[in-house]
Amino acid sequence: MPNSDTMTTQSAPDSLRRYFWTVGLTALAVLIATVTTNYVVDPYLIHQWDTKLVQRLSPAQQKIMPWAKTYAVYRYRPEVVYLGSSRTEIGLPTDAQLFAGKRVFNLAVKGGSFGDAVNMLRHTTVFHRPEIVVWGLDYGNQFKEENGNSDFIPALVAKGPSYPIWRTLLNIKRSASMDMTEESLKVLSGFSEQKCRSQLATYGHKSSQCLEHIMRDEGGTAKAFDKVMQKNKPSGNPLDVQATLQLLDRVTDDYCRQGTIFRLYLQPVHALAELSYWATHQEDLDNWKRSLVTVIDARRRQGCDIRLVDFSGFNRITSEEIPQSTGHENMQYYWEHSHYRSEVGQIMLEQLFRKDRLEVAGDFGVELTGETIEQHLSDFRKKRSEYITRHPRETSNMTP
Repeated sequence: MPNSDTMTTQSAPDSLRRYFWTVGLTALAVLIATVTTNYVVDPYLIHQWDTKLVQRLSPAQQKIMPWAKTYAVYRYRPEVVYLGSSRTEIGLPTDAQLFAGKRVFNLAVKGGSFGDAVNMLRHTTVFHRPEIVVWGLDYGNQFKEENGNSDFIPALVAKGPSYPIWRTLLNIKRSASMDMTEESLKVLSGFSEQKCRSQLATYGHKSSQCLEHIMRDEGGTAKAFDKVMQKNKPSGNPLDVQATLQLLDRVTDDYCRQGTIFRLYLQPVHALAELSYWATHQEDLDNWKRSLVTVIDARRRQGCDIRLVDFSGFNRITSEEIPQSTGHENMQYYWEHSHYRSEVGQIMLEQLFRKDRLEVAGDFGVELTGETIEQHLSDFRKKRSEYITRHPRETSNMTP
């Protein structure tokens, strides 16, 4: 007759084994259910294009947009792409009549650096080389080779024809994250913000509808200008200008040889932001513009259809009077000091592609070449002084 102690000793490992199998299988089932739910609901639209989910109303501040845009552009294969930071993402409309009949996509991303723009361009080229590239350039910390948007991870950039398989695996892995689970639950329970159409619905452009919600949440245009008029430490110079300029040289040379048309422009932040950001770095900013001209002129001599236009500074658009002076809640050309409206972007696109490149439309947009750069820099400094003189109250904390 078996000893009871022996039976207990033999059954203990079996019970423990069953326990771990039960726990393991339960955890696996929960993981599979979670990943499946997140993948199907897809709150961040990381694998959507031309689907009903693209038209779903989203929060005004949409998250991890590099994931959504890299997937969408691989499917859409645009002929015209916009590159740059949030200024381009907000400011350049994709429905411009200028490109009627062409596939246009805004690939700019919030906080996007020069390196991010290059990666976006290389990514979309794996599937279809764009005919036209419109590229907004920012001085300062965004003019660097390193990434500026932390969500734009290297794995999102296509390396070859196997990208669809790799991207599916990447999307499944992302679907196991806690933040995506939280967002899926919000969507399913009806607690997710439904404020505006997703950026994919407007081909990568951040719509005015979204910006209106954001500005209300952040206190409005006047509050933003109150902050910029306070005495703050000016933004720093780019960390490695020469390395980034060399990258610009290589990229434009490569794509120009393939027949790509380039339109590069300097971002038109408001005049007060211009003063706040670069009050003590004017000489460095001037030298940066001279260096850009050197690169662009070299491409033009090679026969490339390329232009560089400076929309920044102190002109009829950037010098628009602010709410503190007008008493109006909103501005015609700006959401706040750093981001211009798509109406301005439309004017810029028309300027960038006008047939006569020497034509001047008002004082907004000056084409920079070896022949025009020094006169432009001289005029820039003169207009800067005039603006400060005319706006002593607004600029009192911004000048050395």
